[in-house]
Amino acid sequence: MMVPSANDASLADVRAFLFDLDGTVTRDGRVPASSLAAMELLQSAGILTLAVTGRPAGWCDLIARWWPVDAVIGENGAFCFAREAGGHIARDWFCDLSDTRREQLEGLARTSLALADNLAPAVDNDWRACDIAVDFAEEVAGASLADAERVRLHFEQAGAMAKTSSIHVNAWFGDHDKKTTACRVLTERFGLAADTLTRHVAYIGDAPNDEPMFAAFPISFGVAGVRRFLPQMTAHPAEIATGDEAQGFAEIAGRLLAARKAAPAC
Repeated sequence: MMVPSANDASLADVRAFLFDLDGTVTRDGRVPASSLAAMELLQSAGILTLAVTGRPAGWCDLIARWWPVDAVIGENGAFCFAREAGGHIARDWFCDLSDTRREQLEGLARTSLALADNLAPAVDNDWRACDIAVDFAEEVAGASLADAERVRLHFEQAGAMAKTSSIHVNAWFGDHDKKTTACRVLTERFGLAADTLTRHVAYIGDAPNDEPMFAAFPISFGVAGVRRFLPQMTAHPAEIATGDEAQGFAEIAGRLLAARKAAPAC
């Protein structure tokens, strides 16, 4: 079977649009109305909308309740919160909430701060259930991508999983990531056949922690800002949008909507 790529001819078959949050649907650290409107239009066109983020459980509960999304996968695949009929939020966990190594993660995060200047614990750590994050670019300034890489390796050398986003280095114990959880959610909760995901799913992101998704889904996009991370990445998006951040997100959402509208009726 021919594997589709991120071109307009393949977009009419997309049934689910998955997207990162920070640096992808945001603009200058906030979510503009254009991003929320694009999500709403996608839903109205019959396309599932799933946020896939490194942000914490506390934030994701609100996103699942109040945003025009069908589900949100958070903490790099630790869980999925999905909105069901009547506004009920179903919570599926893919991490071990009883894992006793939380103190070890916290210790590794503390010692990582000595690896470079201008690092700090992420301010959203209090709302995390399964992972921990070190801030190198959200509320601090001056740290480099090389500094973030040293932090990531620090966690990995201690046996943890670690990924770099556009603002944080996230670390956890467990074998989940964005891809493994997204595939489970798409098949088990939303009923897409596993052997059709490469044809029916599109993804957009902006950073190294999106690599599992870029590798899994041929219909993949990066916003323009992903270019600064490409030298550190082995899996790249199939196409990079002209616009950055929310502008790039709206650009690709618009292409999906146009392809759906132009597709012949079944």
